[in-house]
Amino acid sequence: MQKPFFVLALFSLCLTGLCAQDRSFATLPLAQKPNAIRSSVTLGKETPQYKKAVSVYNRLVQARGDFRYPVPSLTLLKEENQMAVMDYVKHEIILEEKAFDVCGSFGNQSDAALAMVLAHELTHYYEKHGWRKGFVENNMDLDIGLRLDSLADKAAKETEADYLGGFLVYSAGFGLFDKGPDVLAKLYQAYNMPVGRTEKYPSLSDRQAMSRRSAEKMAQLTEVFDMANLLTAIGNYTDAYAFYYYILMVYQSREIYNNLGVTAVLDAMQYFGPAELKYRLPVELDLTSTATRDILAAPNRDSLLRQALLHFDAAISLDPNYAPAYLNKACAYALLKDYNRARFYAGVEARQTALKHNYPKTALDADVLAGILDALEGQETKAQATFKAAAAADSPLAALNLRILLGETIETETPDNAEPDKPERIDEKALARVAEEGNVDDSKTIALTGQLYFYQNPKLGPNSRLFVSENNLTKKTTYLHLTSAGYPGKTARQIGLGADRAAIVDAYGKPGHAVETPRGEIMVYKKNKKMIFILNAAGKLERWGNYLEQAQ
Repeated sequence: MQKPFFVLALFSLCLTGLCAQDRSFATLPLAQKPNAIRSSVTLGKETPQYKKAVSVYNRLVQARGDFRYPVPSLTLLKEENQMAVMDYVKHEIILEEKAFDVCGSFGNQSDAALAMVLAHELTHYYEKHGWRKGFVENNMDLDIGLRLDSLADKAAKETEADYLGGFLVYSAGFGLFDKGPDVLAKLYQAYNMPVGRTEKYPSLSDRQAMSRRSAEKMAQLTEVFDMANLLTAIGNYTDAYAFYYYILMVYQSREIYNNLGVTAVLDAMQYFGPAELKYRLPVELDLTSTATRDILAAPNRDSLLRQALLHFDAAISLDPNYAPAYLNKACAYALLKDYNRARFYAGVEARQTALKHNYPKTALDADVLAGILDALEGQETKAQATFKAAAAADSPLAALNLRILLGETIETETPDNAEPDKPERIDEKALARVAEEGNVDDSKTIALTGQLYFYQNPKLGPNSRLFVSENNLTKKTTYLHLTSAGYPGKTARQIGLGADRAAIVDAYGKPGHAVETPRGEIMVYKKNKKMIFILNAAGKLERWGNYLEQAQ
């Protein structure tokens, strides 16, 4: 007889606590206009403004890839009060029409400006800044509550929202947007906000200064991310793993976890002998592998693969509909020779999730892996049929594996039959000379671990930058000299920005690697020229670089 009363009392207690929590969570506005007139008039979902805002918003949500918690709804409001706000009570992000219009004044960067404002509020949500606000309001009688309610603490939250929000904007494909101070200035002007320090906010000039510093930190994080991708592309998986892990310490997303897992898988594959890696697994960041290490190091390779599985599980926990992580997990199980689990994750989890959530390439790659598993288990006729069907659906990987199955000789990189030509140069500098000079900006040095350092020179030439990974444990230093966007020069074989893939292949032959990235593709040449060509989503050359690996 006492149990129902206990349950009712517990329910009442939880309900009371939840209501108190909702009241205390309140809102986290971008800014609060004094004496604003409140309104509840919303712009309908059929209006052009809302469609534009929700399109940008959805890209940010997908790029964050964290679906452990419900995604806040987006409301566009006819009000001049808070610019933009994360409302924890209503579980929504409110964007005001005037703030939308201010972002629209940035011309061809209007989408990026809008993304910056929305990402700022999304970061408040994902980083749980509302919890601290609620804690403060419930504990204002304590010294800890007073200190957490300080202007310095509020500024720290705003700075973190700028910093991580900026990286979210970048990872969603809006580019490296560094006009945050200009957006703030226009917002303050449009809202007729006081520019001096107030009880709740720093001065506009201080907010602009913090925004600039956040942009500098964010740019550094994107450079670590770019370097991780490039190290993966050229096969330096050990360093790439550390670079991705560094990002993970400050920014968690399904893609970062997935990339960590992929680099671990690719690293493990280097411990396999050629006979064990007869077929080319559909691991997203690399389609080829060569045995370069002690093939007897099986315990180490198994450890790497099991570590990769944990990273793929973390990606899936963030987004259960992220099909690439299921496929990569299946590849890891295939390398562990656990073919039953590999078939399940490829044929059921990866393929069905991919078809349901619009990952057509992942669905096709799942078929390729099914064919590989058939071949590994001696069902060659079935494997041949699977590869042929996938190749007919435009899978180069399936066609490659079919040739392997049929016993054809596979060349990983087209031989270079061209006459010897002058060394590759960027900004009139040959990389060998650059490495000798060691000209880096010491202020931008990052210690990723106690043994691994990231150096760079963002202005090695007028249109280029230098990235350096120095690993004192492996005793290897990797140099990457990259063109900047808009580089006016050409390669030694007259390839310039805007060239398509066919033109590059015509000049340099087929690459040894064709690596997919979040923004396009990286073509890697290892044998004749150590070069990388970075293509955009349209298949056009966006940047290129020369790389050099040296023993210390």
